[in-house]
Amino acid sequence: MRRGLVFSVLLLTLATSGLPVFADKPKKKNSDPQNIGRRDVTRGTWNLYSPERELQLGEELARQTEISSRLLKDPQVLAYVTEVADRVARHSDLRVPLRVRVVDSDELNAFALPGGHFFVTTGLLLEARTEAELAGVMFHEIAHLAARHATRGMTRVKVWNWASLPLLFFGGPVVYGIQQGLALAVPLTFLKFSRNDEREADFLGLQYHVASGYDPVAFIDFFERTRQREKTQRGGIAKAFSSHPMTRDRITAAERTIERVLPPREEYVVTTSRYDEVQQHLESLLGEHRRQESNQSPVLRRRGSQKESSGEGKQPVPF
Repeated sequence: MRRGLVFSVLLLTLATSGLPVFADKPKKKNSDPQNIGRRDVTRGTWNLYSPERELQLGEELARQTEISSRLLKDPQVLAYVTEVADRVARHSDLRVPLRVRVVDSDELNAFALPGGHFFVTTGLLLEARTEAELAGVMFHEIAHLAARHATRGMTRVKVWNWASLPLLFFGGPVVYGIQQGLALAVPLTFLKFSRNDEREADFLGLQYHVASGYDPVAFIDFFERTRQREKTQRGGIAKAFSSHPMTRDRITAAERTIERVLPPREEYVVTTSRYDEVQQHLESLLGEHRRQESNQSPVLRRRGSQKESSGEGKQPVPF
């Protein structure tokens, strides 16, 4: 019994500490951009979810996201974003079809759900200055998909839950209280990608960047710019990629990857005229949507004197 308790405490410590046994580090075997699409970047990792179960989970999460979000149905914007995303996916290790949605939101965000469901906000489309910057964000999120980081994180949650069971049975009320306290931090820990997951997504994403012909420096430029803006504009950018902030250490590591790992190219794609056209179209489209919503807002009249009720000197109050 005592050994079981010791083992459980050890598992709990490992599961919450981020040590390599539960948080896989980028592997040297993935430092081979020439084999992108032919290698298995998940080999040697621990995942309790089968690819089939991951697809089912992704469908459920995507359906919930669609219900709670306002999707942009504009065919021009959707076709362009899908085209760029498909180009990204073709030069990655992703093994499931990619399905793209555009969310009408001012928030800067992009996220990928298990099974190839990719969401990008209009705020991100307008913030990215070049197509290479937009592609850089996509590469990072698709790297999370290719490496199956979401279900690997959920595996860590299951391990934590299993390890806590002996404590509940044999640890008594004191250990139960400790377990309850620790449980408060578990969702926050595992709903976000681990630091090692983020480093691996950066590492793989930059390889995909170069393989597709885009300028990899654009990835650093975008996150460095939003990082600086977050320092001065709390709230507007704070939600952007809040689950995986771009720290100075990650930027330095990305610069090192570009210099030492990625094969050099004579020229890169930075942006296209198509990107500029779609961005201008989106600005116009959203401006029209905002104006229509403003015109549809109800107007209230304050209850007051008879003079106000008769309409003289009445000041409409927007609601």
